[in-house]
Amino acid sequence: MRQESKSGGKINRKKIIGIIIALFLSASAIFGIDLYRGLPSLQELENPRPELASLVYSEDGVLLHKFFFKNRTFVPLRSISRWAPSALIATEDVAFYQHWGVDLRRLVLAIGENIIKGRSRWHGASTITQQLAKNLFLTQERTISRKAKEFITAIELEKTYTKEEILALYLNTVYFGSGAYGIEAAAHTYFSKPASELTIPESATLIATLKNPTAYDPSKDPISALSRRNLIIGLMEKENFISHQQTIKAKSTPLTLNYTPVSHQGLAPYFTEYLRQTLKTSSMLNGVNVYRDGLTIQTTLDSKMQQYAQEAVAEQSALLQAQFDRSWRCSESLKTQFIRESPRYKEMVLEEGIPEQVALSRLRADSAWLKNLLHEKSRLQVALVAIDPTNGHVKAWVGGTNSGPDDYRYQFDHVWQAKRQPGSTFKPFVYAAAIDKGIPANYRILDQPLALRGGDGSVWMARNAEGGSGGMTTLRDALAHSLNQVTIRLAYEFLSPSEIISYARRMGITSTMQPNLSIALGTSEVSPLELAQAFTTFANNGSWNEVLPVLKVLDKNGRIIAEHQSSSHFGIDPATNFVMVSMLKDVMDRGTGIAARARFGFDVEAGGKTGTTQSMRDAWFAGFTPQVVAVVWTGFDDERVHFTSMEYGQGARAALPVWATFMKKCYSDPVLKLENRYFPIPDSIIAVPVTEGSDNPDDLMIRNVHVEYYTPKGYARVQSGDLFNSPPVNSGAITPLDSTGTQIAPTPGALPEQKY
Repeated sequence: MRQESKSGGKINRKKIIGIIIALFLSASAIFGIDLYRGLPSLQELENPRPELASLVYSEDGVLLHKFFFKNRTFVPLRSISRWAPSALIATEDVAFYQHWGVDLRRLVLAIGENIIKGRSRWHGASTITQQLAKNLFLTQERTISRKAKEFITAIELEKTYTKEEILALYLNTVYFGSGAYGIEAAAHTYFSKPASELTIPESATLIATLKNPTAYDPSKDPISALSRRNLIIGLMEKENFISHQQTIKAKSTPLTLNYTPVSHQGLAPYFTEYLRQTLKTSSMLNGVNVYRDGLTIQTTLDSKMQQYAQEAVAEQSALLQAQFDRSWRCSESLKTQFIRESPRYKEMVLEEGIPEQVALSRLRADSAWLKNLLHEKSRLQVALVAIDPTNGHVKAWVGGTNSGPDDYRYQFDHVWQAKRQPGSTFKPFVYAAAIDKGIPANYRILDQPLALRGGDGSVWMARNAEGGSGGMTTLRDALAHSLNQVTIRLAYEFLSPSEIISYARRMGITSTMQPNLSIALGTSEVSPLELAQAFTTFANNGSWNEVLPVLKVLDKNGRIIAEHQSSSHFGIDPATNFVMVSMLKDVMDRGTGIAARARFGFDVEAGGKTGTTQSMRDAWFAGFTPQVVAVVWTGFDDERVHFTSMEYGQGARAALPVWATFMKKCYSDPVLKLENRYFPIPDSIIAVPVTEGSDNPDDLMIRNVHVEYYTPKGYARVQSGDLFNSPPVNSGAITPLDSTGTQIAPTPGALPEQKY
């Protein structure tokens, strides 16, 4: 019995050993499979894809903004200061050029230390190549399995890349704190310079952050960062990268930052946000990710013109806001509406169950809260957009008063998202339609009110902004002085709402327009961007160009993946256009836009048009030269808040100063190469000397003679006498003047919804 027991014991021990061996082999197989699955493929090794920020540049090469999940810009090693890799090697891997991915001496020492200290997580011994393998392809966990993958991947990286390429990949991959991935982004974040210009102490400062990007972030803890920086400078001397004299000088250099936080929105925040929203929905990128793929986006914006635009908006909006604050008083009824519409009121009533009147009383009594609410509601907004009329290139873009790189927070962009009534800035499209039909600029229309009666008996009547009236007035004078009464009579007697809309569309207006006669006074809403696009017609000899914000998009390797060209459209006949330009020049020289010359000294050849809408809700100025079209809008986000007086709230006083300030700054800068150019005169234009106060041709030597410009069609009608001697199309439907000087006429089409 005892012998059988021994035999059975031997059998059991063999079984146990077999099971152990089987388990070991199984575990090894599982570990090997897991190790294999976690390794990068050869293709991944040869084409690593770290997330790269996309860079947005102005036309003159200034970095405007970055789009990213990780703020990283890839640059080759030749574009990195030689002190940065020296500091890195001296600190992280002094044997970098001797090993083949793994430093066996450091590895053995690290294994011993981990065993002695009984660590469950692996520490130490990583070379630069191993750290790169981890950053590019592996997780951040500290396990034996991950470490084994790191060894194998590091060796494969050394087979695939040169030492210089590994250094470049590493320096472009690692995190330097403050949202900066890669040394180029870090150099711009901490020192506002490219990595190629980093000094010894600056390079050491950046390498110092790698040990702990939070603890050694120089913007957050400069004392710790300085201490670590000097330690690294000492290591650089120890490894003979720098001399003793260089060490002394570098260590004594103060830690000086030119810090730009990752939240910095750049020079043109509204413009780059417009690009972001446009690009993310665009099919032109064909699956490319604007946040990850390191694109270079070359825009048409000019950084100097953008700076001048922001300065003009800041200067004039501050003055205008001060005038408004002195005169505006919020009525009690409007104050109640504001309170009821506030998130705080809705929260109290809907979520906290507080009765409406109680909530209203409490918020009225909270003077600090109420003051802040009224302050936000009464903040003036300004939009300015400037375009090169010859090609549609956007040169400057300011979407609101909070447009600086440090005070911007994304909000409503008034350049393209806001649609407001353009008021009298729309009149040039009406007059262009009339001139194109052969009605000359010196044709006279009665400057008296015209009341339009609808089919239901309701009456609508437009009056001049200043309230006055006059006698027979030329179209040229009516446009120069923005006379509503003449404009309405012109539209009623010679045009239809559909014709006006047709001409506006031909010239670049894309918004929906209401087919009633009030459209002649600009009651259909447009955005500043499309108004600027349409005004390029006048500046560009009758043809308009579609707005072009982006020239080309390049991938991370510099290959073009999208490219855009100017798109030109015929608007109106060049002869008609020149007559309109001459009329819009009169606006500047002797009409409602004269302040640009008289007050601001802008003496460049230019045309323009002021605009003020009902109750002074919106103030506009659209002006142009042969080289720049710029549109300015001023107003308030809540249309219940508006300017209180024509003394400062009309287009000539609220919007024109911004335009004139901007244009004068641009034309005074020789770098921009803007010059005083004349508008080209088409060969078909007929120039005739005309006596002041008469429509008859006369000798140029006679006093009070000026040159009047005619289109061929207009001159033919003048010569035939049919225009001046026959009644207008609808004149028979107009009743004689009543005791107030008003005439009544039936309305073609629906009446406008509100009086203008």
